[in-house]
Amino acid sequence: MTLGPDTFAAVAGLFAFSSAMIWAGIGDVRTFLITNKLNMLIAAGFLVFALPMGLGWNDLAAHIGIGLLTTIIALAMFLVGVYGGGDAKLTGAAALWLGPTAMMPFILYTAIAGGVLVVTLIIGRQLARHFGLPKKPRWARRLLRKSSAVPYGVALGVGAILATPYTLWFPNF
Repeated sequence: MTLGPDTFAAVAGLFAFSSAMIWAGIGDVRTFLITNKLNMLIAAGFLVFALPMGLGWNDLAAHIGIGLLTTIIALAMFLVGVYGGGDAKLTGAAALWLGPTAMMPFILYTAIAGGVLVVTLIIGRQLARHFGLPKKPRWARRLLRKSSAVPYGVALGVGAILATPYTLWFPNF
């Protein structure tokens, strides 16, 4: 195994993608918002790293295709009220990075993380109802309100990071 420029680009891409997904999850917990800027930065980041990571033109086209298809499906879920708009765009941006080889693990890990997140929120909200909402920090108070949404960006981030070893570009050491 030789460590060439594509390996270093893949490590840098892995760090950039993972960091952005963590940032999206934290932001979603704190504000229930995943900004368009962050989603565009994640998608643009893939386009910056794709060729240096060693993806060929066919692989690049497959990643873009799965990213577009996933975005369309996620936006349809948003339109019927199942999903938040930021979550839909984040799902598409993550799919762009992950490509077709990692989509099934992404879906599986995201579903598991989403289930754990929802159960944790149900328990936390029950405890908050019984013992009262925390005074600070404000984001925790908002998060534990019974009527609050689920910050699904957390599950998307966990699912995406856990699915990266299944990508074509994951560094092989």
